[in-house]
Amino acid sequence: MIARQPHNTNQGNILKVAVLGLGSVGKTTISKGYTGEMTDPKEISMTKGVDITIKRIAQFDKAVTLQIWDFAGQRQFRFMIDVFLRGVKGVMYVYDVTDIETLLDLSEFVELTRNYLKNHYYPKVPEILVGNKLDLDNVEVTVEDIHGFMKTHDIRKHFLVSGLFSANVSEPFEYMVNQIVNKEDNLAEELLSKYSNV
Repeated sequence: MIARQPHNTNQGNILKVAVLGLGSVGKTTISKGYTGEMTDPKEISMTKGVDITIKRIAQFDKAVTLQIWDFAGQRQFRFMIDVFLRGVKGVMYVYDVTDIETLLDLSEFVELTRNYLKNHYYPKVPEILVGNKLDLDNVEVTVEDIHGFMKTHDIRKHFLVSGLFSANVSEPFEYMVNQIVNKEDNLAEELLSKYSNV
């Protein structure tokens, strides 16, 4: 369970999460809905370059600063992705449930991300798939489409949300933070065990 941390705490451990997907799938409404920064969805404009949202949270006895990096989905910005992914701890791929092309196009983001991580010797980071616009009726993406994409790209976790109404938007971020923190704790314990007898 993740709770908000009082504003007077220090930043604690900084976790950078990348949010990727085509423009207009709702990445910004999801991010700002989760952090409580969205007052009027109509005021959200398309991201140009990168939009960074921050939320300080507490998990168990740890203070965590979650940095949510919302990357512009337009093709002309993709040359920036190497800079964008630097220091990333987890990746969220977002599509629009009313537009199958937004799911299919995520394959390129998955490839770009994994190539970057591989070329820069990153360990494997948690990746999740998020379908947005659950509030709309004209759903085009089927369960079979979702399962097929997840199987093809070996992505284990999927969430459905409505960024417009901030419905379920906390769940993917809480899952991501848990995955990252548990991964880092396990790595720390492994290193401690490995070198304790040296």
